Amino acid sequence: MAAVAAMFLTACTGNKIAEDLDFEKATPEAVVSALAEKVQAGDATAINAALETVQTQLSKLVDAGNIEKVSQYAAKIKAFVEENAEALKNFNIDVTPLTKVFDQVAALPGAAVEEAQGAAEDAVEGAVDAAEDAVEGAVDAAKGAVNDAVDAAKGAVNDAVDAGKAAVEEGKAKTNEAIQNAADKIKL
Repeated sequence: MAAVAAMFLTACTGNKIAEDLDFEKATPEAVVSALAEKVQAGDATAINAALETVQTQLSKLVDAGNIEKVSQYAAKIKAFVEENAEALKNFNIDVTPLTKVFDQVAALPGAAVEEAQGAAEDAVEGAVDAAEDAVEGAVDAAKGAVNDAVDAAKGAVNDAVDAGKAAVEEGKAKTNEAIQNAADKIKL
């Protein structure tokens, strides 16, 4: 009974793995997410089965010459394998067969072009981000310069107002002195 239950569970698990990793139904991101779940669960048998399923599907795409699709899946899965190399090693998972498929994908005639396109797109995206940052920096610098100029102008206006007030006070004092002198002359 226990053996039958174990076989049933294994069959269900195998079907679930195949379903989660079906390239016809799952995006490259979903496949990587399913692989990550297997690694997090820590079940070496499930991880091995999942990677074998992925290897088989990648090989089929390579054989079919579906360069665009195989490149998309291979790039995501290769990144996953590289990021999780230590965990896979700890589970004694041999990724050599999978890396051979990655090599086959890289050797496809259109794969190099797609890889170059991806690199070019990344470079353009980086350049756009850098340009946006530069524009933002220039705008901030311009705002700072305008604010500094406004502050300097305000300071100059305040200084002129203070100088004008001082001149008015000096003029008042001189006027009062002249009036007093005139009054003193009239009294004499």
